[in-house]
Amino acid sequence: MKKLFFVAVIIGVLVMVFVCPWNVVKAEANDPEASNNKKYFTSYVVEKGDTLWDIAQEYMTEEYDTAHVYIKEVMESNHLESTGIIEGQMLILPYYADKPIR
Repeated sequence: MKKLFFVAVIIGVLVMVFVCPWNVVKAEANDPEASNNKKYFTSYVVEKGDTLWDIAQEYMTEEYDTAHVYIKEVMESNHLESTGIIEGQMLILPYYADKPIR
């Protein structure tokens, strides 16, 4: 009985040694925070006919899950209470990149 317990413990340790490190590496590879991208902001002057959806399609980077998440951040950054924007209005737009655009 003791021999069986000892074998089970050894097998458990070997499984932990060989399986756990692979899970850690996989998690790190998929971690968006591990990328070299930094968050930047740029200004944008609203043109006639622009919508926040159109702006999101042009400026949203892959770090954002959806356009809705990006638009919400744009609204918060610009203290907007609704999605309505007007021609000539200046907006601050967030984006992720290795270095700033411009």
